[in-house]
Amino acid sequence: MAGEVEHLWQSMPDLANLDPLSKEVSSWLDRAYEAVRRIDRAEGVIFRMHQGYLLHPAEKVVASAEIAHTLERAARTRAIIRTLEDTPRRKAG
Repeated sequence: MAGEVEHLWQSMPDLANLDPLSKEVSSWLDRAYEAVRRIDRAEGVIFRMHQGYLLHPAEKVVASAEIAHTLERAARTRAIIRTLEDTPRRKAG
């Protein structure tokens, strides 16, 4: 995984068991959302959708797992972008 997103993934609080409205969890969710959104806006929308489900007790476990998967996808996307940016381009003609 790539940098900031990897750090956020490793420091992910236990979203299935903690209050998503607590200051610590809310702050982590905001940082994670911003990191994901900077890489891929669509994944940012998906992240916020799953974040909303954290407020529903019956959905918290699944939402927590989906947030982790969203972070993983964003990290893979960032790694692909970085690889493409570092790849020398062939001149046409």
